[in-house]
Amino acid sequence: MLSPDNFSENTDNSLIQEALAGNRKSLEKLIKKHQDYIYNIALRLFLDPHDALDATQEVLIKVVTHLKTFKSESNFKTWLYRIVFNHFLNTPKRKIELVIANRIDLIGGYSEDNGINEHSEKEIEEVRILCSTAMLMCLNREQRLLYIVGEIFGTDHTLGAELFETTPANYRVKLHRAKADLLTFVSGKCGIIDSKNPCRCPKKTRLMVEQKIVDKEHLRFNTSFTTKVSEIVEQKRESLSDEIQLKLQQLFKDSPFQTKNELDKLINDIVK
Repeated sequence: MLSPDNFSENTDNSLIQEALAGNRKSLEKLIKKHQDYIYNIALRLFLDPHDALDATQEVLIKVVTHLKTFKSESNFKTWLYRIVFNHFLNTPKRKIELVIANRIDLIGGYSEDNGINEHSEKEIEEVRILCSTAMLMCLNREQRLLYIVGEIFGTDHTLGAELFETTPANYRVKLHRAKADLLTFVSGKCGIIDSKNPCRCPKKTRLMVEQKIVDKEHLRFNTSFTTKVSEIVEQKRESLSDEIQLKLQQLFKDSPFQTKNELDKLINDIVK
């Protein structure tokens, strides 16, 4: 997603010049190249799809209204994602962030196993995605964003440091702390990470359906996708990563990369 290989500027610069000259179609094309990535970052940062759409709309409006300030001698995608990250880091707390702050045990509870699986695979997968994403809420917002960009979407340290406006060494330190804090929180809970842990997605599904956190008629996470994050992100193994850390990384990469029709409508409205 955010690898140096994907930072070719030729197409973007042409679209920018055309957009600034008043070409709406070029502006739409420029924004649509990035909208799904921005939304998927927002979804993992704020957890709730509606909040993610709102945050994506807010930041895209900023990008469009500030496009004339972009200097073509710099890298457009770096400029763009700095706006995204600064907005996401400084926006007021969203609904689920406030809920999770008071109910951090959300991912800790589950029903006892009665040996009966009364829920569909689609519901269980919904819970797996929701629960794994909710795990990120144990991190502060900056740590979450670092983990999403650096670990889930695989941004390298040099580019990550540039996006977060810090040094590569400091970026690595911050990302390492986020990974360590997340692993500490998850250890002893998730059965996907460690088979010795008690929590299992079918048991969690029963609890979340009972509490109306999951509605089988209106799934929010296991929907609106044709691919997974791992399929659009280059897979790489770092020599210092241990087996559990790799499992934790893969747990998030197995989540859907969502595309929302609502985003196309938002872009059309913004451009108009």
